[in-house]
Amino acid sequence: MRCTVIGCCGGCCRVNEACSAYLLSCQGEHLLLDCGSGAASMLQNALPLQELHHVLLSHYHYDHCSDAGALSYGRLIQMQTGAAQQPLHFYGLPVEPYFERLTMEPYTYAQTIGADDKLQIGPFCCTFHKTAHPVECLAVKVKCGQSTLVYTADGAYTPQLAEFAEGADLLIAECSLYAGADGARAGHMTSTDVAQLGRKAAPGMLLLSHLPLYGDPHLLVDQVKAQWNGEVRLAQTLMTVELPALKREESVP
Repeated sequence: MRCTVIGCCGGCCRVNEACSAYLLSCQGEHLLLDCGSGAASMLQNALPLQELHHVLLSHYHYDHCSDAGALSYGRLIQMQTGAAQQPLHFYGLPVEPYFERLTMEPYTYAQTIGADDKLQIGPFCCTFHKTAHPVECLAVKVKCGQSTLVYTADGAYTPQLAEFAEGADLLIAECSLYAGADGARAGHMTSTDVAQLGRKAAPGMLLLSHLPLYGDPHLLVDQVKAQWNGEVRLAQTLMTVELPALKREESVP
């Protein structure tokens, strides 16, 4: 399984970047985890839009879902002009009015997901965990072949999240706040929280994402490494990670 970072900004995207979006590729199939601001544009650096058929949304904050509309209209145009033959499938929480807007027959269809579900999307086996966030949000565990990826989406640190993420080859962890902030109050994780998550879950690689617009995000890596000695990297636009070998490449081939 390959993971390509399409966007890793938290809240609002930086220039020429996007908010949360991660493209998983395995056995010739593709799955996009979240589709935040700017993702529809950045995605096309890695994959033609007509080759994407599945989008899973962790929750409905705009920095995780706003470009679902752009992808929907893109599929409408492509199917009407013959550039695409298959509809786009969304998977999301049954929260209205957001969920109903994901279906635009015959171009897009939506299927509900919940914390207790097990979902098979082509070669991807997905399970979920409800996170500690101000709105309902799901962390996602994706298995394909011998590879396991966990995406925390948004949420404060909890022991249950660490248990859910235990042993992942790649753990994409939101790191919205610098050390010293109150992550529990914000419903997000600080670098201190992410270090604790690393110690408890022991992933093959910890990839820091949902990065803040202020300060120097590279400091987050230093702060995590000061408290955990595993492999820690900062997510960067269009970087790829190969699982389970975890060989990082600097650009999409």
